[in-house]
Amino acid sequence: MREENREPGRRSLIRGLVGGGTVAALTGSTALLPPPVARADSSPAPGGDPFALPRFEPNGRVREFWVQAESFQHNAVPNGTDAMMGRPFTPEQTTFWALGYRAYTPDWGSPLDPDLGPNGIGANSGIPGPVLRAEAGDVIRVHFRNNDEHYRWPHSMHPHGVVYDRDNDGGWLADDEKRAGSAVPYGESFTYTWYCHPSSVGTWPYHDHSLPQTPPGADPSPGASADTRHGARGSRSQPGRSGPEQDGGAVHGGAAGNGDTAGHTDAAGNGVVAGNQDRPRHPGGGHDGDHDGTQHPGHEGGQDDGQDGSQPAGGSQDGGTDDAQPPGHGGQDDGHGTGQDDGTAGGQDAGHGSMVMEIGAELGLFGILVVTDQQTPAVDREFVIFLHDLNRRSARSLGQGLNMFNGRAFVDNTPTCTAKVGDRVRWRIACLGEEFHVFHIHGHRWRSRQGYQGWVDSQIIGPSTTLTIEYTEDNPGDWIYHCHVTHHMTGGMVGRYLVTP
Repeated sequence: MREENREPGRRSLIRGLVGGGTVAALTGSTALLPPPVARADSSPAPGGDPFALPRFEPNGRVREFWVQAESFQHNAVPNGTDAMMGRPFTPEQTTFWALGYRAYTPDWGSPLDPDLGPNGIGANSGIPGPVLRAEAGDVIRVHFRNNDEHYRWPHSMHPHGVVYDRDNDGGWLADDEKRAGSAVPYGESFTYTWYCHPSSVGTWPYHDHSLPQTPPGADPSPGASADTRHGARGSRSQPGRSGPEQDGGAVHGGAAGNGDTAGHTDAAGNGVVAGNQDRPRHPGGGHDGDHDGTQHPGHEGGQDDGQDGSQPAGGSQDGGTDDAQPPGHGGQDDGHGTGQDDGTAGGQDAGHGSMVMEIGAELGLFGILVVTDQQTPAVDREFVIFLHDLNRRSARSLGQGLNMFNGRAFVDNTPTCTAKVGDRVRWRIACLGEEFHVFHIHGHRWRSRQGYQGWVDSQIIGPSTTLTIEYTEDNPGDWIYHCHVTHHMTGGMVGRYLVTP
């Protein structure tokens, strides 16, 4: 494998980057690792002309990737335990039909092997998608195929941070619904071309940005006719490759970012259910749409008297929960004390067939694009963590909404990251959804260049934004990392970070 040019970096550094992203499947793991290349240009110095544009000087290298969108049953809590709060879960409560991107050999021959190294693609298990690595001056060519066998919805790939024209945007609009690449039907493919400018250096997300869909189990809405026009639940011939669930009937383990992980061997769990099956009961009584009176951790008041059917404070009469509340918000409860809602958010009504924009991304179609240059410091460990939320508006089989890292919820299900004292460590963190989060690592500090300029141990991150955190490891221990918004932490956004001497 070719080694990236590694120049000495500053020992304790954070580069806060706000970005977006791109996904990729590659011709092989080595294709992800850019060889040394002269930086095309440098950004204007602080205080310089804010309107100056860095020059794009192509280096002549085209990086081709082969990516496939796939659907599979996915258990977000495979060990069945919330180790922080001591609560049990059954597979029926935490399993849903997920979507994910996977990287393949040319012509979608076979999935690429996982590579959890600091320059690798990650677990390549679907959630998140593979990490695409390129350098300033590169041209990225992504061959995308839609193999969503379960939903058979159109999908796309929309990048942040790189440069492209409208035909390679991957974003669907109702007034331009025929634009190529914005809604790739099931069984079909499209090739995107993107350019890595000097201003593209950093951490960026990529995600599905296709037309909205009505979630399974919801009543059809007038807008659902868009599904038919674009082949949702169509009868197109199936591509040659199936999704991750086809390998032995189980999802590929992990969905973790770069770095060692634990607790990901049984991704599917047992007794999984599809979105249209009977909805599970919550522990302590009450069906998925009922409020059972259990209070949120850290919340006092605003709850009902514990009787099924009572109206909670701020709630509505028709389901016992407030349909306008996103996961982790408000005084509603899911029966697990997580602070999650019954599956609706953002003014959507899951019981009346409201269509959901970017539902593919909510169900797992997202990943991280990394663009480097010769000034990017080399590291010993790199962890890729994606913060995202899922509620019952989009996944009716869930017993409650979940706040997740890389498709998993609760410590020892989410990625377990490992390092040793003296390692140069980098975290590449991204976020999608409807929630703002506060990323915090116990026992560690780093220098922030985003917002507050100085030493921090927590940073705010919101939808479509990213953080790049870098430091030299100096504190051994069994630590945790988590979102410091209490409802998000108790809803699943917590992971383990093991540092050895």
